[in-house]
Amino acid sequence: MREPREERSRRRHRKRADADPTRPADRGQLSLTVVEATVATLLVLAVTTGFALAPPAAAPESDSLARQATDAASLVASVPAAGSGTLLGEACASPSDFDDRATRLHEAASAGLPDGAFVSLRTDVGSVGRPPPETARVRTATAVAPRCTARLEVWYP
Repeated sequence: MREPREERSRRRHRKRADADPTRPADRGQLSLTVVEATVATLLVLAVTTGFALAPPAAAPESDSLARQATDAASLVASVPAAGSGTLLGEACASPSDFDDRATRLHEAASAGLPDGAFVSLRTDVGSVGRPPPETARVRTATAVAPRCTARLEVWYP
């Protein structure tokens, strides 16, 4: 009499398990869908954590405004004078010299600024340009020449 098929299969399976004691008799497998869902969940959590913990970015507008102020100060400090030295250095010689050169200094400071931006230049001997209102976005920079330091304010209303 022949054994039923199921009984033979069980006996073969027991023999294999008995032959290799390190191998468990019943092994389970994770579903590929479960693995994919776990990996996707971890990825989403990692990305959201990265956004939550990232430092806030500086406002590009204020960086741009600071760069504009620095550029305007560089322009003012480097404009050559009619004689020797710089225009700023000559303008700081006396209040009357500043008044004579104020328009050229203001033009030099405003040369690289975009439309809508304003500049104000202040020295010990004089000033040129409108001062910014309290509600304006303002960045400052300094231009230095021999015997003179100018403070530039670049601002948007």
